[in-house]
Amino acid sequence: MINDVAELVDVNEAGEFQQRFPASLVIGGNGSREMLTYDFRQDPPPLVLIDVSAQDWSSATHQAASLSALLEQFPESG
Repeated sequence: MINDVAELVDVNEAGEFQQRFPASLVIGGNGSREMLTYDFRQDPPPLVLIDVSAQDWSSATHQAASLSALLEQFPESG
């Protein structure tokens, strides 16, 4: 699910997320433990999944080069 724009600030300021994942921007998640996140350490920033309990970027799982790319591949790969 993609978060509503009004929720973005609260989601990104929650807990110590920005300390563990500097240069990140959470835009959504699976409603449980995984958050769909832009990794702004790279240019252009890819989308990755990060578990809420992860300690750093090492556990991030690449999803797509962009939100557009993710939406294009979603019907095929889910």
